[in-house]
Amino acid sequence: MNDVEPNARDDDIVTPNHPDLFNPDGAPKQSLFYCRECGVSFIRYTNLLKHIERWKHFIRPEHIKLLDRELGLFMRAIEDTLVPVPLSPVSEVIKAFKRKSNPELPHGWAIRHGRKVGRYPETTKAFVKAKFDEYAKCGAKLKADEAEIQMRADRFIEPNDLMAE
Repeated sequence: MNDVEPNARDDDIVTPNHPDLFNPDGAPKQSLFYCRECGVSFIRYTNLLKHIERWKHFIRPEHIKLLDRELGLFMRAIEDTLVPVPLSPVSEVIKAFKRKSNPELPHGWAIRHGRKVGRYPETTKAFVKAKFDEYAKCGAKLKADEAEIQMRADRFIEPNDLMAE
C-alpha cells in the first residue's frame, strides 16, 4: 500500500483504509487523492498538498449547487443596494474648513524651511573669508560645529544672519 505522510489530514485522504465520507456508495475514483473543494484528483499526495498550498481551486460547474449560486447572487444584490455611510466626524471637519473663508492665522504663518534663501551680509562673508584664509595658512580644517560656535560667539554677526540655520 502507498505510504501516507505523517502530517496528512484525514479529510484529504481517500484510500481503502480511509473511506470517502462524501461518496458512501464507494464509486471508484480515478486516483488515490482528490481535493474536496474542487474535485481535482491526484495520484501523489505531494501534488495534492501543492494544490492545497497554492489554493488554486477551479470549481467545475457540475459541482456548484443551485443554493450556493443563488446565495452568491443574493449577496451581490445586497452589496449593490447598500449605501456606504460616510464618516460623519471627518465630513463635518471638511465642511467646517470649507465654510471658513476668513482664516484666523496670518498669511505665511507656517514654519519656514531650514535653508537660508538670499545673500549673506558682509559681516558673515568677512567671517567666512577669514576662516578660509586661516585654513590656507595653517592647513587645519575647522569642523562645522566649531565654526558654528565661533560664529555665534562673534558679536558683529546678528543671530538671523548665521549660516548654521
